[in-house]
Amino acid sequence: MKKSLVFCAVPAAFLLASCGGNAAPAVASLPARTVPAGSATANRVTEGSCVAYGESAAMCATIAPNPARRDSAAKAFSAGLMALGSSGIKRFADDHPSSDGRGVLIAIMDSGIDPGIPGLGTTSDGAAKILDLRDFSREGRIGLQRVVRHDDTLFVGDRHVLGAARVVGLAADAQVWGGTLAELPLGKAPAADIDGSGKVGDSLMVVVVKTTAGWALLTDTNGDGTLNDERPIHDYLVAHEYFGWNHRPATRLSLPPVDIAANFADSSGVPILDLFFDTSSHGSHVSGIAAGHDMYGVAGFDGVAPGAKLIGLKIANDAHGGVTVTGSMVRALDYAIRFARDRAMPLVVNLSFGVGNELDGTARIDAMIDSILAAHPDVVMTVAAGNDGPGLSSLGFPGSAALVISVGASLPAVFRGGAQDAAALEAVASFSSRGGELAGPDIVVPGAAYSTVPVYAMGDELENGTSMATPYAAGLVARLLSGMHASGHAAAASLIRQGLRMGASLLPSGSAVDQGAGLPDLTRSWTWLTSRHDFTEIAVDVGGVKGRGAVFLTAEPVGTTPRALGARVALRRLDGNAPITLRLVSDAAWLQLPETVTLAAGRGEFTVGVAAAPMNASGVLRATIRVEGRDETAGPLAVVPVTVRIPLPAAGTRMPVAVHQEAGSVGRLFIPADTGRGMQIEIATLRAQDRAVASLHEPGGMPFRDDRSISAGFGGGAGLFDIDARDVAAGLYELDVEGAPPGAIDARVTVRQSPLRLNAVLVRDTLRVTAKSLVAMPLTVRLRAGLIGGERQLTITGDGTGPVRVTLLVPGWAARMVVDTRMAREAWSRFTDFGVSFVDRRGRLFATNPINYAFSRTAPELPDSIAGDTLVVLLTPAFADPAERGPWSLDLSVRFYVEKPYSLDGGGSTAKPLAGGALHEERFVPGAMPIAFPPGFLPLVTVVALESTDHTWTREVTPTRTAGPPR
Repeated sequence: MKKSLVFCAVPAAFLLASCGGNAAPAVASLPARTVPAGSATANRVTEGSCVAYGESAAMCATIAPNPARRDSAAKAFSAGLMALGSSGIKRFADDHPSSDGRGVLIAIMDSGIDPGIPGLGTTSDGAAKILDLRDFSREGRIGLQRVVRHDDTLFVGDRHVLGAARVVGLAADAQVWGGTLAELPLGKAPAADIDGSGKVGDSLMVVVVKTTAGWALLTDTNGDGTLNDERPIHDYLVAHEYFGWNHRPATRLSLPPVDIAANFADSSGVPILDLFFDTSSHGSHVSGIAAGHDMYGVAGFDGVAPGAKLIGLKIANDAHGGVTVTGSMVRALDYAIRFARDRAMPLVVNLSFGVGNELDGTARIDAMIDSILAAHPDVVMTVAAGNDGPGLSSLGFPGSAALVISVGASLPAVFRGGAQDAAALEAVASFSSRGGELAGPDIVVPGAAYSTVPVYAMGDELENGTSMATPYAAGLVARLLSGMHASGHAAAASLIRQGLRMGASLLPSGSAVDQGAGLPDLTRSWTWLTSRHDFTEIAVDVGGVKGRGAVFLTAEPVGTTPRALGARVALRRLDGNAPITLRLVSDAAWLQLPETVTLAAGRGEFTVGVAAAPMNASGVLRATIRVEGRDETAGPLAVVPVTVRIPLPAAGTRMPVAVHQEAGSVGRLFIPADTGRGMQIEIATLRAQDRAVASLHEPGGMPFRDDRSISAGFGGGAGLFDIDARDVAAGLYELDVEGAPPGAIDARVTVRQSPLRLNAVLVRDTLRVTAKSLVAMPLTVRLRAGLIGGERQLTITGDGTGPVRVTLLVPGWAARMVVDTRMAREAWSRFTDFGVSFVDRRGRLFATNPINYAFSRTAPELPDSIAGDTLVVLLTPAFADPAERGPWSLDLSVRFYVEKPYSLDGGGSTAKPLAGGALHEERFVPGAMPIAFPPGFLPLVTVVALESTDHTWTREVTPTRTAGPPR
């Protein structure tokens, strides 16, 4: 899962024609032929791959995998960096050697797949692994026009290439089309250096003709200026052909940085061409985890399901941060379902993507995916839970859809400094998103792996995230489906989900809200699936959450009079309306609920109550409710997590709290906050040898907008979250403290809330700075003000038909830039993504940071050459619904900061007493501003208050020019 690639971002597809789909059958595998070094085709061969060229007398070219990559992979294999032991895969493989995914199709909805990577060429039984590569992102769309021919030269704009006679000779109708792929919009090197020339900025010409075998492209892959030594590349589905540009001047026989496939469609005789490539490496890495076989030429170095076949469905624009485009998730999902149905193959869909829920249960993409899966009950879909943990209510969408397998991440011992076989040390990964308002994730599996990446990404083979856990789960599903399919057993998605849950065990480092059913064991799951059970799938609805309902309550703060807490839970039977009576079993004595509930006409309700007695300490209460049927061997038909947050007291400005935390576990504190009131949270261990990691989440579950996690130690090594009053949101902040291995830690958390509310306004030439006391005790306060930069605030609207460009002049004094975006929380559920990218005047994309929540902050690094020049902020919405083109709106704040603040106060005020609840004002006359502001920008000022204890509070503010008095 983004972001947006947790990776994180994806939409979908309905019509093949709309995405350049092709219904032509795949050609049979071709015999391999070794290409001698120095031959005309040597520059196009790829590591350990069989690449078909030509129309009829096609040939395959292979070379041995790069020795350096193979040696590195061999070490990773030996070290256990594909943790197949965690879920009992090795034992299952011994018992069921042919149930390794054979006969099963895994659809990778992601950033693409590089088809030339060793390990993605064949399955464990020698068949071609990748059946199709299809682009739904349009990132590689080539604008084609009729080529101009002069003698033996072909011209497209200012680009030209020799070989016209040969190209025309291949054409069935003598028509030749051409276009270019520009590197500049593809982002940064090395990924955007498509031809390996050493710079980003080339424009690569392609020529398209219609051959007797269909549309094909030719291009100068080796940079020698002619197409006479090039072979035509047809649609990947038709011929399994691909190519790569390699213009490295000194190493002509080295490998192309990235391998590229072609997607063709025909529009009334005019070709439509999309180039399919993975310039993120995310989808390629995911593919190796799911189904890699003999990766990098290392025998036995496999992914989870090496026998499975793949289709790569590119749903994301890689250059703009891996963001999905409108409708790409739905279109791709539709394509995968039809592709598998036409070949009678069991289908697993993998989506390693997620963005943050704002109003849980309302995401449009969740409803659309659930509708599609309900119509195709045999399709299993694994989706990343997200990387926004360890805070509660951080589960992202579409991992919050009810009918998917929502996958969280564990960290095996080998990734935590232990031996690879130390299964007892496996723990829930800190970054893995948690449930709370939603029930999820369903399971956790290893979320770190050494896997397959394109040539340009060498060195990035080891990655972590729920993006990596999700294909691991998809591989587990493929193994189960492979065995079920071969043995003639039914394999409905609901049974597969339940089988994984029933085969799972909770890890010691968390509850169901952290890890769902826990870490699956494949043999136990298989045993459950192949036994007869009276299983009825039950959906849980709580409030606005349908299908993944959970009980999420907030108690009164510690030290106040408790109040009654409760929630109404509705249960729905998904396989019919026949009456059924279910048992309700709780694991907490403080939870009040009936013993049974009857579902009449397929639906029933009950009330959950919470006793007041346990509310004697801050933190969190956790419990689960098991919904059980008549067949105990079927396991719980649903599990309802119950979470009760107990906040710290709201009164006072200084609140020390002792924390004791076992290694790998998470301690949670909930801190009330007021809008516009600064806050500081200090975390210090009580022993010099202890280290802790502290994470902060804003109200609603979003990770803190600046540094979400910090390290905390003893004494002067304490960690501190210092939140400027500008950024404080009203509600409950969640502070999570985790002890670092190997032992438990004791720590002290001190929360300080500003005793003042600060503000400033500019009245004519006078800056009026105010401090309003928020406490009863008297204070001594000294006020200061400094100029720290300039800010422009805009409301941006769009009609959904394309990106919106905001052009800004970068001042010469700008040392850094911060951009905030904010839209209405209820509007966020319409999207699967929202790209925020930064482009210089040349069109070079120099930074991206897709929006993950209704509020998002990014601080792009400004290129040295951009001061005094213009840049463009590119805002690109991705709607969940392919048919939506509705209006959208968001507030944009752009701030440029100076290197050092300029004083506006002549040294500031003297320290003065301030009575409880009183208002104090200081007036400063700054004179002329020391810097000039770009059009539309206003001065950005920091107001500083120094308490009598020498404690400092700040608030950034843009003082509005006004002729009236301050309020």
